[in-house]
Amino acid sequence: MSWPGGKSRLLKHIIPLIPEHQCYVEPFGGGLAVFLAKKRSPLEVINDLNGDLVNFYRCVRFHSETLLTEIEFVLNSREEFYDFRTQLGLTDIQRAARWFYRNKTCFGGCDMRSFGTSAVSGGGAALGSRAARMETIRALNVRLDRTCIEHVDWEKCVDLYDRTGTFFFFDPPYIECCDTSYAAWKPEDVKRLKARLAQLKGKWVVTLNDSPTVRAIFEGCDLTPVERAKGINNRNPKSRKYRELIIRPKDLSVPPPGECNPPPAF
Repeated sequence: MSWPGGKSRLLKHIIPLIPEHQCYVEPFGGGLAVFLAKKRSPLEVINDLNGDLVNFYRCVRFHSETLLTEIEFVLNSREEFYDFRTQLGLTDIQRAARWFYRNKTCFGGCDMRSFGTSAVSGGGAALGSRAARMETIRALNVRLDRTCIEHVDWEKCVDLYDRTGTFFFFDPPYIECCDTSYAAWKPEDVKRLKARLAQLKGKWVVTLNDSPTVRAIFEGCDLTPVERAKGINNRNPKSRKYRELIIRPKDLSVPPPGECNPPPAF
């Protein structure tokens, strides 16, 4: 999935930090880069508050063939894009198909309102392969088998699945930033997350943007700074890198490097 703040560029840092567990939970699922790259867990839960995203995942899991029928004959067309932006769909399957089409053909993979174009081969979202998008849905359908898809607040998700054998990967909205998918968190939100983490029975890893505020809130935890290339707005050489923190409790032992499956080419 093209999704702002996706972790595909940080997989080599995150995957080796996942400890042994029975239940894997992502309270902020988003594009599921970590979920798709890690090995399968005995129990898996993905959650998100974005209703369109959750509807898409549910339709991929339970109605993949009907969803593929909706997508099969849709061309990479500006007119189709704006038609789907105006008429989001009359059924859950239509909504999922039209949302996915817009996600894969919009500018930057995040605003869902601007048709992405480019005169360079491989450089524009609207030049993407329809066949590849359909193959992605088939592969995702297989991967979501036996996965529970939730649509609740992150705190409710934690309450439902917190056990000794649970591992949580938290990728909440970042502070001091803005995108069109989620409202930026405030320091108070991060403090509430930190307080809840202190009560967890399970183990956890958090990713947030590297800022003095975040460092102060998580003082005493293990903070690993990492850099990734910006996906968009990266023409200025001084701002091509985005700094993030991988945050863990001090007592979380690091397992041997785990296997990282390369993310599928969406």
